[in-house]
Amino acid sequence: MTLHKEDTETVIQTDKGAEELLLPSDLEKEQEKAEKKDNKEDKKRAEHEAAEANRKEEWKAKQQAKRIAEQEQLNHLRAMNNDEVTTASLRRVSADTERLTRRNMKECVSEHIQTLCLDSPDFARLVMHPKKNMIHCFRYIYRKAKAFIEQDMKDNCVELTAGLYGEDVPDELCYQWAEDYFRDLDAEEDKEQEEKFVPRQFQSKTTSKQQKADQKKPDKKQEQKKQEVSADEGVAGQLMLDFVAEVKAG
Repeated sequence: MTLHKEDTETVIQTDKGAEELLLPSDLEKEQEKAEKKDNKEDKKRAEHEAAEANRKEEWKAKQQAKRIAEQEQLNHLRAMNNDEVTTASLRRVSADTERLTRRNMKECVSEHIQTLCLDSPDFARLVMHPKKNMIHCFRYIYRKAKAFIEQDMKDNCVELTAGLYGEDVPDELCYQWAEDYFRDLDAEEDKEQEEKFVPRQFQSKTTSKQQKADQKKPDKKQEQKKQEVSADEGVAGQLMLDFVAEVKAG
């Protein structure tokens, strides 16, 4: 829309080429509307920024609460006597194991860990660490077993051609890996992906309307392609009709 000022009147020429005549009073009203629209947009933007600030504070509070809860668990663990930590570690291993599937393997390994807890309160304290659990223990064993099999294939010059390779991992080695997991305070399986605060962008009405308008606009390349395909189909159809006519005439 183009504005042309002529004396005391304003001519507005629209994109369609039509002209509208506005008096100074009408122009003031248009300006007031534009100012109100801008003020409304600024208000919404401020509300959005305030909501984002509150959301970030809530996120920080949750992260802090998680760290405090973990520290409280560690403090509670330090306060336990040997009998209490042994009993608690046995319950922890049983509860975690129930969430797993492959019963033969999980029961053997869990029984081995429980036996170690009964024999050694110090090991039971390792089992009771907030970040340790039997699910991560089995993931640790799977990772070690995979590396063991891959190394065995290299040592025996075996190439994986059919997509499958069978190999027995000794039980004692699995038990050792289970012990290693609980003694490893920096195990890969215990590391949680760092949670980051992701701010949300302010979506103005102008941006939303423009996006909707862009979505409604037809893709000129697709339209041209459809027309070319349609034309090709028409030519092919006409050639087929001509061919059939010649066959009948012959």
